[in-house]
Amino acid sequence: MPTIPLVWRTCLLLLLATVSPLAAADPTPEAVLKEMRRAADWQLANPSSHPLHDWTQAPFFLGLESLHQVSGDARYLDALKQFGRQLDYGPGPRLTHADDHAVLQAWLSLYELDKDPAKLKPSIDHFESLLADLGKLPPKSISGGSLTWCWCDALFMSPPVWAHLSHLTGDPKFFNWADREWWTTTDALYNPTHHLFYRDDRFFTKHTPSGKNVFWARGNGWVVAGLTHVLDFLPALHPSRQRYLGLYHDMIYALEKLQNDDGLWRTSLLDPQAPQGESSGSAFFLYAMAWGVNRGLLPAATFQPHIFKGYQALTNNIQPSGMLGYVQKVGDAPDKQDTGPSSTEVYGTGAYLLAGAEIIRMLEPAKHRSNLASFKGVTLPDHFLPAAPRAFARFVPERSDDFAWENDLVAFRAYGPALRHGPENSGIDCWFKCVPYPIIDKWYMQDRIKLSYSKAAKSYHHDHGEGYDGYKVGDSRGCGGISVWTDGNLHDSKTFVAQRMIENTPQRVAFELDYASDLNGKILRETKRITLIMGQRLYQCDARFTLDGAPATLEVAIGLMPQEKSNHTQFSPTTGIMQIWENHEGFGLGTAVVIDPSNVVKMFNHATPPGQAQALCLARTDANGAIRWFAGFGWEGQGEITTAEEWNTYLTIFSTIFLHTPYADPGSDPTFKTHTLGVPAEHLP
Repeated sequence: MPTIPLVWRTCLLLLLATVSPLAAADPTPEAVLKEMRRAADWQLANPSSHPLHDWTQAPFFLGLESLHQVSGDARYLDALKQFGRQLDYGPGPRLTHADDHAVLQAWLSLYELDKDPAKLKPSIDHFESLLADLGKLPPKSISGGSLTWCWCDALFMSPPVWAHLSHLTGDPKFFNWADREWWTTTDALYNPTHHLFYRDDRFFTKHTPSGKNVFWARGNGWVVAGLTHVLDFLPALHPSRQRYLGLYHDMIYALEKLQNDDGLWRTSLLDPQAPQGESSGSAFFLYAMAWGVNRGLLPAATFQPHIFKGYQALTNNIQPSGMLGYVQKVGDAPDKQDTGPSSTEVYGTGAYLLAGAEIIRMLEPAKHRSNLASFKGVTLPDHFLPAAPRAFARFVPERSDDFAWENDLVAFRAYGPALRHGPENSGIDCWFKCVPYPIIDKWYMQDRIKLSYSKAAKSYHHDHGEGYDGYKVGDSRGCGGISVWTDGNLHDSKTFVAQRMIENTPQRVAFELDYASDLNGKILRETKRITLIMGQRLYQCDARFTLDGAPATLEVAIGLMPQEKSNHTQFSPTTGIMQIWENHEGFGLGTAVVIDPSNVVKMFNHATPPGQAQALCLARTDANGAIRWFAGFGWEGQGEITTAEEWNTYLTIFSTIFLHTPYADPGSDPTFKTHTLGVPAEHLP
């Protein structure tokens, strides 16, 4: 054999280096179909030991139907029909468990082909029984569902069945129930910071060895695959369609960034310590990406390289026998799982077939399915919003009579009668939120409901991606609370004794809180009207005081409670701005009081009780016992106010505008007065 000259060998190597990546990155439909058949044939020849009705089988059944659709090979459809006949096209034995609903997806797909009622009726009958069992359960989230699905995998297993059933029958009741349950599960398990789902409540406070949140790859793979199946059957005008599209957008773009250099994802998404990619989660992610490209929802130029790279790596995990290796065994967490070359499961093969079919449809548009929802002209939302941003306020009797209020930037609460004999008083608490949509109802409900796995509630004292209650009030003034100043000390009112809603619209909330106490033998009453509008970080407070029923001109102190000993407090009586900037639990926090400087007596630090140095603004009420101020905060975790300089600039601009043009002026409102009626006798001094 002649020796190839060195220069020729060098040129040949350079040519191969140029060509090989392109060939690897651009599979042909024939090559994809060949590998799909190898994987499917091995799985059919080596059937899973799991029961046929088991959730593990559902992706494989759907994969067989997709393989038939892109190949035209009837033997894969015949195999699926045989599985269906063995189960009489029904579900698993557990009525309410989502895992036992999953196989119904395949039987409904078969019904689409031949309209045989025997393939449809078991799903309808099962739903009727399901609804009779679960339909009257009380809501466990603001979305109204019963939290039947308390683990994220369930979003693949059950809701696509009911979306498809509504599509086939034209009856919306099937999916209306599932829609509430989907968003209830999302309320409980979705993390808006990372755009990923916790597998279940056990992972709220778990962290990887490097301190990151634990998000399981296949669990999130089940979710994005379930999302695509739901969207395939939702009408264009369905009220939840935009929310599903927004969730798909945020998850798929987050997952794109988490793909490893070898094209695959690891079992733990944020802390990928394993050297080898895992097949089942990766296949579901590639399937969901290819699905989005095929429907014009994702830019092909951005996602095709990720899809082709991942597909090639996934195909490399197929063993010479046709068995798909590196599949994480049945489990519910990323740790302690063997994902070696001989590790396989039927759902891994199914996910691979689903991904391969979508890639073939990407390469051969003529093979796109025509019986699914159209996304022609649809653009993905820029981000997922579970609810429209708005101002909101309400009395919260189920949580010790709190009164809470919020807008798109900030949230607050005041303490009510149930806490009157505790340390809480009229100080104002801050809730640090980093999302624009309402969180008050959601956080209160999550804090009270214990989820199923670890029997743990989702405490609002921990940040689960939307912010948290990290502000400590105690018996201080908190953020903008007011006290009468007498004999060089604070006379703190206790908790409010009555409350009234004045206005609660998406743009503005206004409400009143009544306080009553004894001051030197006289009955001191205070009525606060608090107003908050969209887009502002400070609430407006208009207070009026009486002594024994008569308007009282008083010295009052409006306070700010620092959260850290090391803080930067600024007093500016001439501008009416009192502010604090500090680093609190890893984020900058600015709090402030803004008041008409003509009302200011002085500003100073005051240690009451000992060890608690509050910043106080001493001011006077007018002849009617009235005074107005603004108070609020900016939190770095929300992202817009990140430095002391930005906080100072915000307050300077705010005071220039709103001291002269307040949110509302209750001065001429005859309903705004100190209320002496309707206050329970036990709350009067």
